[in-house]
Amino acid sequence: MSNTREIATQILTDIYRNYEFFENSISNNKKYNRLHLRDKAFVKFLIYNTLRRNGQVEKVINTLVRKPIRKNDLFIQNLVRISICQILFLDIKDYSIVNTAVEIAKHYKLDKFVNGLLRNVCRNKEKISKSLRLECNIPSWINNDIKKNLGKYTLINISKTIIKEPFLDIKIKSNYLEKKDWSKILDGKFIFKDIVRVKNEGKIENKPNYKDGIWWVQSFSSTLPVRIISEIFKEENKKTVSILDVGAAPGGKTFQLIEQGFNVTSIEISKKRIERFDDNSKRLNYKTNLINNDYIKFKSKKLYDCILIDAPCTASGLIQKKPEILIKDKKLDLKRLEIKQQKMLYNSIKKIRPGGFILYCVCSIISDEGINQINKFMKENKNFEPIPLTDEISSFGKTLKKGSLLIIPDERRIIGGIDGFFISLMKKK
Repeated sequence: MSNTREIATQILTDIYRNYEFFENSISNNKKYNRLHLRDKAFVKFLIYNTLRRNGQVEKVINTLVRKPIRKNDLFIQNLVRISICQILFLDIKDYSIVNTAVEIAKHYKLDKFVNGLLRNVCRNKEKISKSLRLECNIPSWINNDIKKNLGKYTLINISKTIIKEPFLDIKIKSNYLEKKDWSKILDGKFIFKDIVRVKNEGKIENKPNYKDGIWWVQSFSSTLPVRIISEIFKEENKKTVSILDVGAAPGGKTFQLIEQGFNVTSIEISKKRIERFDDNSKRLNYKTNLINNDYIKFKSKKLYDCILIDAPCTASGLIQKKPEILIKDKKLDLKRLEIKQQKMLYNSIKKIRPGGFILYCVCSIISDEGINQINKFMKENKNFEPIPLTDEISSFGKTLKKGSLLIIPDERRIIGGIDGFFISLMKKK
């Protein structure tokens, strides 16, 4: 067990130092890759829970540690973070946590400091726990935007949701829906007519019927844009409807469009993500016209009936699944991303036929990436008009204005939570 906690501390240190995602940080960690699956799961469990509780843990450290831990001792900082998270929030015996941490700290000659701090936390566990508010886990650049635009109540609901382990949503091919009892086969529950929600554990490849190409992983929120497109063109021959899927990898939306029978072209800038897209499409036996290009520089004489833009963003709507986002201040990234999102919108203007649609979406709940971006675009482009979304789609989020919907990452609409997502539908006059 001590080995797993030490490895967890090493990986968390790498995440804090380089602001890498968990999956990137483990790629070069040989010790982690040599662990058994059960131990790997425990390491991930420790790291993700510590990240989700980062603000609360930091508050405890700032209250109890008189002399700040030196920045050079980042490993010890993270050993303390992981240990405090276990003591306060996880169902693990206190003596095991403290003893293991002290043994690890001996290598750094800081065992007395770690022992004294953690025993202090253990003695005052109940009092400390009552003093910690969940909202402090969400960084100010997200926290302030939520309070300003959505209110404190929404912030509290999001805070309650992100500390929980997220589920995995599986999209079943429509022609296989009635052929099997999917909730029983996948050991999950239907949260929509073609989406089964399961526990996010074990390898995806080991789940039933994976190799048969009958389903793919796609969060419920990210399926909504294509459901909107299907509604728009429900009276038309879909084979004649041309859709450009921008930022297409890993392929979920493209696969939905193919399943619906649309004429799809997919564009993706990242070669690495295209490899993943190709793997998924081969397994599912789906083919599309896939272009490896930067959409901002992409030129085409073809006019499309609909352009679906899944723009790069801060991913602030995914903080339950990617809690690494919670420890990084993305204010500088936000400005850069806003410019890129704006350029993608403007590059779509001349690629849409008259009467065609732009469907803009981001997996973000930050107003500057969502509604503010659309307001600016609409103000400067009078030849586009907002199109209202159906009542069914709108029921899963908060309508900010005509045609613009924000999916809030809490449990008020679907048990287990839902990824944060912004969607806006516009029509070229």
